[in-house]
Amino acid sequence: MILKQVLFLTTTLLFTNCGNKQPAKEQTQNQQTMLRAEQIKINGLKGALTKLQNGQTEYNFIGITSNGVDCIYFVYEQGKFNLEFEAMGQDQLPFIDKLKEFSNSNNFKNLMTTYNNQPNFQSDKPAPVLRIEINGTLDEVTKLGEKIQSEIFHNDDQTVYDIVP
Repeated sequence: MILKQVLFLTTTLLFTNCGNKQPAKEQTQNQQTMLRAEQIKINGLKGALTKLQNGQTEYNFIGITSNGVDCIYFVYEQGKFNLEFEAMGQDQLPFIDKLKEFSNSNNFKNLMTTYNNQPNFQSDKPAPVLRIEINGTLDEVTKLGEKIQSEIFHNDDQTVYDIVP
């Protein structure tokens, strides 16, 4: 199960440019339409997470990103939500420390892990993943996601996010 999630996450990151600001190769109109992710503004996050909670998503996680750098994942496990941030791009690395500080200041346990994905920058190590264990409810994780996008990534209520996967 974990291997399937890792493989899917890797594929998803490639298609969504999560953590990679490099422009995608030219695609035909049909290819662009096929790869278009569902989009929301932050006020639609609770609805997207409700689908996740109700098992209406393909996997037990979804992510949101507006630009590939601000990509946070919401993981639903054993009736609770947790957050993850994988630094696939060099420009994401500074956000690991910011998110650790945020986690600590909100009294959440965090740990560093990896899914062994190769980052999109020169490194002999796999991409680092910060996991914030909030073991939260739908309302708690929705508020936390809004707060992270606002305070850490400086997005506002008009920012449009792609939902991945």
